[in-house]
Amino acid sequence: MAAPALGAGSSDAPAPDAAAAAAAAAASTAMPKHEFSVDMTCEGCSNAVSRVLNKLGGVEFDIDLPNKKVCISSDHSVDILLETLEKTGKAVSYLGPK
Repeated sequence: MAAPALGAGSSDAPAPDAAAAAAAAAASTAMPKHEFSVDMTCEGCSNAVSRVLNKLGGVEFDIDLPNKKVCISSDHSVDILLETLEKTGKAVSYLGPK
């Protein structure tokens, strides 16, 4: 008969799904946030920003189209984030940490 896995049935160990969710939540809050100004004028512009950031990976971002701002949570350097945003062909500047 196979021995039960360590921690099986233990009431003080979190379930694997709960542990993974907690680790993901901790990782997302630990990433530095950076704010950028991107010269976006329409939804197509914001879609271009989404596309290049999703290709980069390892980022969480919010796009504020009316204020032409993008807030990015990432462990990537500011230089990498700037280079990535510049691939949209739009004028980009770093506003600072958020």
